[in-house]
Amino acid sequence: MATTIKVDRLVLLDALNGRLAEQDKFRADYKKAEEKYNKAQEAFASKIIALAKSGKLEIHNTNYRSWNGILEIEFKVDKDKLPTQVERPDRPDGMFNDNDYEELRKTIKLLGMTAQPDVPASLYKSVSQWL
Repeated sequence: MATTIKVDRLVLLDALNGRLAEQDKFRADYKKAEEKYNKAQEAFASKIIALAKSGKLEIHNTNYRSWNGILEIEFKVDKDKLPTQVERPDRPDGMFNDNDYEELRKTIKLLGMTAQPDVPASLYKSVSQWL
């Protein structure tokens, strides 16, 4: 004889909404960190350009790519003369990738549309990866 287990839909929705709120915070914090990093990278590049314009960098090699019109210039410089470069921020531990994040949002939307008070355990098992 098989046992049927039912899970309260509202309890499951609350748990999934809590997880979604956590993911939204991770994403917002990571976006701020990336924006800060990008600004620091732009400042770093500006400082390197200023060093090159002032003649403090020795040209090591040049390479012109005729197929896309790009001129690459390599410089030789002591590392001590370079400004410090900021490291790219790490993704927060526990942050879902975009596909899992969208799947979580869709699951919450679908569970919110049903009027059933309970969900079968098989559905709970399929969404437990986000809890």
